[in-house]
Amino acid sequence: MRSKYKDQWLDAMKSEMKSLKDHNTWELVKMPRDKKAIGCKWVFRIKRDPNGNVVKFKARLVAKGYTQRPGIDFTDTFAPVARKESINASLATAAEEDMEAENVDVDTAFLYGDVEEELYMDQPDGFEDQSNPAMKCLLKQALYGTKQAARQWNNKLNKYLEDQGFRRSDADPCVYVRRSTDEYSIVVIYVDALMLFSKTKEHIESIKVTLKKKFSIKELGELKYCLGIEIDRNREDKTILMNQRAYIKRLAEKFGVDKCKAVHTPADCNSKLVKMTEEEAFVAKYPYRELVGALMYLATCTRPDIAQAVGEVAKFCKRYNKSHLGCCEADPEVPQDYSGHGHCVQRRDQWRAYRLRGCELGW
Repeated sequence: MRSKYKDQWLDAMKSEMKSLKDHNTWELVKMPRDKKAIGCKWVFRIKRDPNGNVVKFKARLVAKGYTQRPGIDFTDTFAPVARKESINASLATAAEEDMEAENVDVDTAFLYGDVEEELYMDQPDGFEDQSNPAMKCLLKQALYGTKQAARQWNNKLNKYLEDQGFRRSDADPCVYVRRSTDEYSIVVIYVDALMLFSKTKEHIESIKVTLKKKFSIKELGELKYCLGIEIDRNREDKTILMNQRAYIKRLAEKFGVDKCKAVHTPADCNSKLVKMTEEEAFVAKYPYRELVGALMYLATCTRPDIAQAVGEVAKFCKRYNKSHLGCCEADPEVPQDYSGHGHCVQRRDQWRAYRLRGCELGW
């Protein structure tokens, strides 16, 4: 490994291997001759805080699930995640009801899912058993990368929450509610990230204690940052402001527009975009579609005010020129005075319609 962070990455790999052994993820066996083993690889990631500072070096051993054979190595694979609308609705309810809100992460969540098929894997690079190098790993738990991993984890968590008195929502299978005479609690699940809402801190603590009995969780405290979104709460006004300042900053730097002149509106009302002919189209290898996709993600998450403008530039993904690029580069709210804007969630306003350049936009 030639990285200047090789020591940190090596420590992260050792930590991952320890976790895999603690979960009894596999056992080394002699693979039958009629079976086929899948490969595995190391995936590295630097986790950052809302300001972009390095928080953790994470190494993950991932199975090469794309080599699995349907009907032999796996059957069902689908696993749900919470919809953005469900997260918004839960935040709006928490704001209106003045509920406590915290989030937790489940460590190595997929390793809690049981493998129902007979699945073999090669030994991980750098950590082979020197006394048995030809043996294969018979998976007992659903390792990251396997086709069935997400589904098996979701099934395990769903069963456990229902055993604890939570009822799965009919509208969203990743929202759970538990009601009693003295408790009203909501749990929202996004893979291994759990958002906890309840009327009192005691009930939040009770939920965390319950989870710790079955899973290893990391308590992240008050809900201030989740899924790349900053959450700024005003309990007096019963409002929650969501923004993606760090994401916008990275987006601006990536596309080279972080030094552009400040703008105060998502689009120029005087500009009119037209589709180019094949001869007029801008042919340079500019990642126009990537930029439009990033803006669409921003619009659907925290910036509904730019949705109409993004919809306009999205019409020209096949044929575009410098005029289209100019409109796109004004959309990410590159300037610092506009990047701080966000989506304010409050329950009483969730159906209010807003008007942007003559087009109604509601959420």
